[in-house]
Amino acid sequence: MKFAVLGTGIMGRGWITQFAMNGHDVHCFDANTKGLTGVIPGCEKMAATAAKKFKNDDPDFIANTTSHITIHEDKDAFIAAVNDCDVFLEAIFEDLKLKCTVLADFMPQLSDKVVLWSNTSSLDIDPMADACGRPDRAIVTHGMNPVPLMPGVEVVPGAKTSAETVEFTRQTLLSMKKSPFLAPNIPGFWVNRLLMPQMLDAVRLLEQGKIKVEDGDIGLNTSLGHPQGTFKLHDFVTAPTMLRVALQMYQASNDPRLYPPLTLMRMVQNGEHGASTGKGFYDWSDPRNPKARDVSHYLVDNVDDMLEHIK
Repeated sequence: MKFAVLGTGIMGRGWITQFAMNGHDVHCFDANTKGLTGVIPGCEKMAATAAKKFKNDDPDFIANTTSHITIHEDKDAFIAAVNDCDVFLEAIFEDLKLKCTVLADFMPQLSDKVVLWSNTSSLDIDPMADACGRPDRAIVTHGMNPVPLMPGVEVVPGAKTSAETVEFTRQTLLSMKKSPFLAPNIPGFWVNRLLMPQMLDAVRLLEQGKIKVEDGDIGLNTSLGHPQGTFKLHDFVTAPTMLRVALQMYQASNDPRLYPPLTLMRMVQNGEHGASTGKGFYDWSDPRNPKARDVSHYLVDNVDDMLEHIK
């Protein structure tokens, strides 16, 4: 099969690696051409980790994976190359207006047979489906991060998604040893509808001085079986993504639990995005041994303190 991937951030690269290591040809493009230089190294790293996890001892596995990846710096060349692709996967920022604008530009230039997969983690598929002009062939495939290592994929049909598109999507994912599951088209779908309020509540308790980073994660890891705890997960998801998803879900649902806490906004403003920038709730100077940070400076004790923080 031939796949097109629009957006080469962490999720885009995850899907690129997933498709390529299963022998599918993948063409990718990103409007931010500077990010394209990291695609192959990023995919090589993910493929190596996947090989180790799944005990694949083929010495050519990584080379074979990257041989299926074609990077396009020119938009028109990308569109020409993927005109007859089987699946067009978008993995750009969690911004519904932006997604609709981009899809309205790209999708009409592709063959009518192309199916749209959106990797959105929380946004309504219906406006995107209408924007791309083929609502019966549009569906959400929300992969978990990192995509090549996590089997779960949230499959969210829209109001006009055909049964054929749903089944094609399920079977394609199953053929790549993924575990697709149907979820409702509501803000956050299934996974984030449950996960986001919990993660945001953890940040609120932190900024109230009720819990510390290390204690919070040890508690969830040893008591509920969470593999890494909520604050470490925050750092992997990244603060900007958390902020975008939380705000989009809040605007769609008006659920006060989803309004982003002040600490999250400040971390984005201060460039403390998490593992990707080396600092978040943890210090990632040594990625193999991250250290929980003292974030007591983010405590909000009173109105004056709050006003000082938002300057």
